[in-house]
Amino acid sequence: MKSEDANIIIKMKRNIHHLILRKRIHKRSFTLISQNCVGGVIYHMLDMPFKTPTINLYINDEDFVKLAENPRYYFSIEPEPLLEKYIEPTDEQVNYPLIKVGDITVYCRHYNSCKEAIDSWNRRRARIDYNNIYVIATSWNLHESAELIERIGKCGYPNVIFTYEKYDLPNCVYLKGDKWKKDKRGFVKPAIPNYSKNGYIRNFEELFDFPKWINYGVVEER
Repeated sequence: MKSEDANIIIKMKRNIHHLILRKRIHKRSFTLISQNCVGGVIYHMLDMPFKTPTINLYINDEDFVKLAENPRYYFSIEPEPLLEKYIEPTDEQVNYPLIKVGDITVYCRHYNSCKEAIDSWNRRRARIDYNNIYVIATSWNLHESAELIERIGKCGYPNVIFTYEKYDLPNCVYLKGDKWKKDKRGFVKPAIPNYSKNGYIRNFEELFDFPKWINYGVVEER
C-alpha cells in the first residue's frame, strides 16, 4: 500500500474514532485541569473549546497539587511574567517562557513569550465550568511523590493519575508493559498524549476509558 493511501486510511479511522468518542461523552461542558498536554488533546478529539487555562503547558509537583486543591482561588489570580526564556537543564537548545500564578510556576512549553501565555491563560479561564471540573496528573510530573499523589486523590474533584510506578490507589492508572521509559528529564516516553502504533488511538486511551471517567467519574483501567 502506498504511503499516501495509508495516511488517508489512518485519517479516516481517526475521524470515525473521534465521532464515536463524541457520542459516548454525555457532558457538553467540562473543565480539565491537566498537568500536561493530555487535557488539550482530549478537547481536540472531542472538537470542544478549551474550557481550561492548562493548555500547551505543564505544572510540576506541589504547584499542580495546590491548583487542583483550590482552582477557584488560583484561577482568580492575575498571572504574571516570570522568565522569558527558561532553558531546559538537559537540552540547552530548548527554551520557553515561565509565568507565575500566585505562588505557582507554570512552564509554558508551547508558547513563544510570557505575553502569549498570559493572554491564552486569561482567555481560557473565562470559560471555566466550575460545576464540572476534572483533574489529570502524572506521577513523573509529581516526581513519584506518594504524598502528592495521595493529595491529588483527595482534591475533591474526579481525578486520574497516570503512574510510572505502581500505586494501590483507585484513581491511579499504571503504565503496564515495557514500552514505557523515562528520558533525561524524567518524563515518560512515548508521551501518553501521542498516537499509539495503530495511528488513530492515543496512548492514554489504551490505558483507561476516559469517556467513562468524564461521564461517571470512574477510573477504569484497560
